[in-house]
Amino acid sequence: MKYMNLKTTGVPVVTPRPAKKKTGKFIVLGVSIVMVAVVMGFFGDKVMAVFNPISVVASISPVDLKATDGRINVLLLGSDKRSVGPVASVLTDTILVASIGKIDKNIVLISVPRDLWVDGYQDKINAAYSIGGIEGTKEAVSNFLDIPIHYYLIVNFDLFKNVINVLGGVDVDIERDFEDTRYPVEGKEDAPLEERYEHISFKAGMQTLDGDTALKYVRSRHGNNGEGTDFARSKRQQKVIMAIKEKFLSIETLVNPVKLKDLYTQYAQNVETDIDFGTIQQFYLLSQQIDFEGLRTIVLDDRSTANEGGLLYSPVDTSLYRGAYVLIPRTGNFSQVHAYVQKYLFGN
Repeated sequence: MKYMNLKTTGVPVVTPRPAKKKTGKFIVLGVSIVMVAVVMGFFGDKVMAVFNPISVVASISPVDLKATDGRINVLLLGSDKRSVGPVASVLTDTILVASIGKIDKNIVLISVPRDLWVDGYQDKINAAYSIGGIEGTKEAVSNFLDIPIHYYLIVNFDLFKNVINVLGGVDVDIERDFEDTRYPVEGKEDAPLEERYEHISFKAGMQTLDGDTALKYVRSRHGNNGEGTDFARSKRQQKVIMAIKEKFLSIETLVNPVKLKDLYTQYAQNVETDIDFGTIQQFYLLSQQIDFEGLRTIVLDDRSTANEGGLLYSPVDTSLYRGAYVLIPRTGNFSQVHAYVQKYLFGN
């Protein structure tokens, strides 16, 4: 099964690699907002449905969820709202697509690199929201991956930090030591150069990260020891997302009405989405059937082999891209990316 506009010219032979096994009973859409959305859907007298969903099953069916070829694709954006000079901009530096199989009952999590060049906007894809709004962003991501986008969620970094703090921090197994001497300080974009950045560092091993520290961990872009690439950054983002899921699903959280209320408040104040109350409940029902053990991830970059997602490259001559570091397809079009994604969504 495949989407009808797939082009397969010059497609490499690829073998999907399963992600490290995870457990859980809720739908993993890929960012902390999903956990908060579930709380919103079952807030108040519906919270106990987490433990007894029979009453929900009786009235709601997941067949009503939008889908194409049996898959529901949810675009998840982490936004960075800030002012750059006189112009306010919104950069979506975290761009993920969670593809959920209504029939296959599986999840594929796809990381879209922020530096991907979009010809139609003459800019990187992380600027698409500022230029074309949510519809323009959905179109850019859809063209890149060759899949339709059915739903979207936009969260700002305040939500990310606040949710983690409400949960009491998250436990993350940091893969290696690294330092970043160029982590940008918010609000210091126009300050003298020596004031624009701070020096952050992380030690390898299992650690409990609060909201501020977790945000620095997932946003760092200039780390040493192999952590200065978009590929490494995407891996860190996915690792923290899964840590949030685990903490959210802990009994400590689910039986704590104060935490549930605080999570709902964060959702109400910091989320833009087209997923309404009824849709959240449908996602919850579908989540009861999902095989979380088979969750797979895709990271597209310019460092890996073609079989591992390295289908992009950064051109040496950047005169066509305003002198910026950008990523473009190795073959001149996105046919290889399309085929690679199709292998993950519909391959054996």
